[in-house]
Formats: sequence, structure tokens, C-alpha cells
Amino acid sequence: MPFEILNQNEYILIKLKGECGNENINLQEEFQLKKAEWGLKFCIVNCTECSMMNSIFMRHLAQVYRDLKTLNGQIRLVGCNPKLQDAIKNSGLDRILMNKMSLRGALVDFGLVKQKEFDVNFINPFLNATQKVLKIQCFIEAKPLKPHLKKPTDPLLLGDVSGIISINSETFSGTLAISLPEKIFLTIVKNMLGEEMTAITDQNVDLVGEIANIILGQAKLELIGLGYSLQAALPSCVWGKDHKIKHFGTGVCVVIPFETPVGTFYSEIMTNNGLLAQVNTNKPKVA
Repeated sequence: MPFEILNQNEYILIKLKGECGNENINLQEEFQLKKAEWGLKFCIVNCTECSMMNSIFMRHLAQVYRDLKTLNGQIRLVGCNPKLQDAIKNSGLDRILMNKMSLRGALVDFGLVKQKEFDVNFINPFLNATQKVLKIQCFIEAKPLKPHLKKPTDPLLLGDVSGIISINSETFSGTLAISLPEKIFLTIVKNMLGEEMTAITDQNVDLVGEIANIILGQAKLELIGLGYSLQAALPSCVWGKDHKIKHFGTGVCVVIPFETPVGTFYSEIMTNNGLLAQVNTNKPKVA
């Protein structure tokens, strides 16, 4: 069976697998039975493991769309590869079988998740990733402290060197920054490169951008499981006693301090559109 239909309480999930092209399999009939039993009007079709979909199967999905429309419901596909997207477009069904990058993007379309939701569930992956990367890559134990919203009156400078990355998804747009005092940064340089250095220089400053990139990559693994799908730009680095952390945008910023044996450093997550207004600034739980 190339599909499985599951009740997710607020929506129906259809998980596709392999080639969806067997003419003897009637998705439409099975879906109608489940819809009548569960009384749900939203449907997400997970296509991440689907390699092929023929025109007959697409017509079944189109009928699912029509069935849901009678209930003022909706259907969204998630995770279609480019080949599947082209096939759906060539069949003229791309306007009704819309593909989203992530589960969260589909839930936002349904109104089951608010686009302005930004809570500890988003912060924790960055917190966990920062701890893990510092411990494994940099050989430094980092303990997270209570996060807080950054106010316009707060000092712009929290460290001596900062790595900044622009990040985007269907439900989030903003930046990640990690800002380190010189003492912590030079300790990281020594631990990672095996070189004793006495100052931040043009030759070692790029390391902070690399660390930010590794943290983001690690956080993405956990965020995917939460339904986020993030895209990132190349990191930029700024340093110097008077440098400013320049985020991309004018939104609100959450600051997460981390305590280490050699001092305190800061991670910042900023959104371009005010999503952080609802953030829970209690101390995040550590997985």
C-alpha cells in the first residue's frame, strides 16, 4: 500500500511512500470513509517519501480536495520533490494541490497554527544546538541562563566578536547571532585549532561565523521534527570593541545568555515581523 491515512486530531494525514501509481488502489474511497468517521475537514499529504505519482492518483487527490471544499476544508501537500511538483503542474492541478515546504506552513494555512506563534518550542532547538556544538566542537561547557527580550535601551554590544546568519521559513523570517567576549573566543580558537592567540584578528575572526553556521545546522535537525523548514544565508562576522550586532530587519529580539567557565556569551534570535511578542521568557527546558 503506497499510502497510510492517519487521524492527527485536528487534521487528516495521508503519508505517501514509493510509487503512487497502482490503478487498483482507490485513495478517494478510503479517504471518504475516514473523513466520515473522523469528521475532519483539513488534510495534509506528506510526500517526502513519494518518488512518483501518476495522473490517476493525482485525480484521486483532486477529488479529496473537492470533498473537503464542500465542508469549507482544505488540502495541502508537504515535501514534494521538484519532479512531483512538475508533474502536478503539468496536470494543471497545482492551484488546488498546493505544496508547502513544511508541516508548519500547511498548519498556518489551515489556521491551526498562528503565524505569530513564537515560543520556547522554537528557542529550545537553538539552545540545545549551542550547548552541543560548544561542548563537542569547542570543548567548552555552556549553561543557558534565563532568556529575555532585547529592549531598544539595552546596549547594542554584548560581545567582542559576532557571527550573524539570516534564516527564513514559511512561518519565520529573521536572524541568528552568536556574540562572544574576546576571552571566550580565544579559548575556542585554542581548543579548535590548537593555536594560542592573544587577540581577535583577520586570520581567526571567520571562526565565529563557522560556529554560528554549525549551530544553525544542528538546530535545523530538531526544528524539522517540529515542522519547521529553514533556509539560511552565508554567515557574516563583525568584531571590535565598538562593533554593533546588525540584524537583518527591524523586529524584536530574544537574547539567550550562556555561562561558561571562562565567562558569559550571548545568542540572539530576531524576527523581522514581531513574532517574538508572544515569546515565553521563562528559562527554556534543556532536552
